[in-house]
Amino acid sequence: MIIKIQMSDMTKYGRGDKGETYLLSGEKVWKDDLRLEVIGGLDELSSFIGLARSIIEEENICMILETLQEHLFIIGYRIQLQHEDPIIREMVKRSLESLEAWVMEYEAKLPTLRRFIFPGGHESAAILHVSRSIARRIERRLTTLSRRESIQPEVLAYVNRISTLLFLLARYINLEKGYKEKEWTMKP
Repeated sequence: MIIKIQMSDMTKYGRGDKGETYLLSGEKVWKDDLRLEVIGGLDELSSFIGLARSIIEEENICMILETLQEHLFIIGYRIQLQHEDPIIREMVKRSLESLEAWVMEYEAKLPTLRRFIFPGGHESAAILHVSRSIARRIERRLTTLSRRESIQPEVLAYVNRISTLLFLLARYINLEKGYKEKEWTMKP
């Protein structure tokens, strides 16, 4: 399914010079609007996922990451809507189902963690760890937004689970590349 978005006047340069911008609905908001914080975070996350895709060699993981970027556009579109849209609601539900299937698949491929691990390892795994932390920040901002306005429960669940998947993919890449996970142990 292809969603066409009319941007027309909303994309004219210089319209946001005074600290205001427009949502896709046409609503004028301040640039520090909480919805824009979440949408900006989604864009940042998608950009880091794109960076990871540019260096990851495993075709299957790149396909998953590209699909996650598609999902992030859907989530961002859903957050901008001021009304319920059954088509977008269903797209979000299907995105969450795909994400949960990948979480189960990659969780089964990895050794069980006994302790916290330090983010890092191979360069692509490290970028996925950064992406995971960005997803957690988005989740915090989205939680704040959900206390002000109605947010589809699957959107909240998706943003929670994407960080889990990014963590698992980072661990998987490190495993495949031969990087040993450095466990954190509390030292007095």
